Amino acid sequence: MQVRDQPSPAFRRVAAQAAVVLSAGLALAGQAATQRAQPPELPAETLGTATLAGATSERVYVGDVAIAHIADGKLRVFDARAGKLLGMVNTGFAGNFALSARSDEIYVATTYLSRLGRGERTDVLEVWDSTTLGLKYEVVLPPKRAQTLNYRGLVRPSANGRFLMVQNATPATSVTVVDLADRKVVAEVPTPGCWGVWPAASHPARFSMLCGDGKVATVTLDDTGQVADRQTSAKLFDADQDPWFHTAEQLGDRAFFLSFKGLLTELDLSGPAAALKSSVSLLGAAAPKAQWRPGGYQAFAVHPSGRWAVVAMHDKGREGSHKSPAKQLWTFDLGTGKRVALAPGRGTASLTFSKSGQRLQALDGTSGALRVWQWSDGGKLKQLSMVKAAGEAALHLESHD
Repeated sequence: MQVRDQPSPAFRRVAAQAAVVLSAGLALAGQAATQRAQPPELPAETLGTATLAGATSERVYVGDVAIAHIADGKLRVFDARAGKLLGMVNTGFAGNFALSARSDEIYVATTYLSRLGRGERTDVLEVWDSTTLGLKYEVVLPPKRAQTLNYRGLVRPSANGRFLMVQNATPATSVTVVDLADRKVVAEVPTPGCWGVWPAASHPARFSMLCGDGKVATVTLDDTGQVADRQTSAKLFDADQDPWFHTAEQLGDRAFFLSFKGLLTELDLSGPAAALKSSVSLLGAAAPKAQWRPGGYQAFAVHPSGRWAVVAMHDKGREGSHKSPAKQLWTFDLGTGKRVALAPGRGTASLTFSKSGQRLQALDGTSGALRVWQWSDGGKLKQLSMVKAAGEAALHLESHD
């Protein structure tokens, strides 16, 4: 018979007590580890709003047609000196924009489809507050608005701020006139063969347009927004031999137009018909040999003083190269017509001066970069800021100040 040793009662009590102690220790260790692993609870997030009140007036507005998802365009607002994004406004399907004379309002003419990429079309003029970047109101437009890339001159307010003109294309061209005071469409002006809106400064409601026959049409509106007079200029250019860029630079009633081959023409838009003031070739003797030509979407900028012009130039120019980005930036003294400075082009496709004349601002047509330079008379440029990607397809820029 085999006899097994049995633990004594005392041993069993000690073992039970040790198991309890070990279990308690493991529980405490686990609890401490859990406490160490859990981070402190984060404070609850709250949503708020801010405005640009008190922010710098040195701002740049960049229109981005967002061509890869064109129903979702954007207008971005940047601090020009710091290169900081301040805010953004949606511009819908190929929306075009303009600023009011005081830069307190942003006008966006755009299109929305009820199913984003299809469905019922609604064209609208949206009026945004430039301080809050909030929508103030909208006016439904006839479904004729020109759905184009972002160009200056397709949406423009009249000199008195009462009317806003919107370029149409069905493809027949016309201009919709919106009464901003009454917030309604008041007229449609047929403009066959003419394109772009360039308001006079000295008349409350007069604008001019470039026409394919080489003339400039001028439309004068009455107090209700109806056509009171329409006249055309003499033939000013040959659209087959040397067409003009339809984007212009304006200093009051002075409008500067640039041709594809580098002829800069100044017009006086104050009267019932546009009048030629001067015309000068910007190409020196050496330029034709290298086939230098201007190119871009806002291919040149005129300083607010009226003395200087900066032009985005590319070499090996040819038929169809008029949108090519710059290889060089050429600065001209408009008093003498002479080139006074050269700078690297940096792919520039659009240029504008600040209204203060202290900055030159440019969009790179290849990378979408926004560059801002400090301007010194004579064409000396010192870079203040750069935004590497100001938009996906950024083409149009305007200055707040």
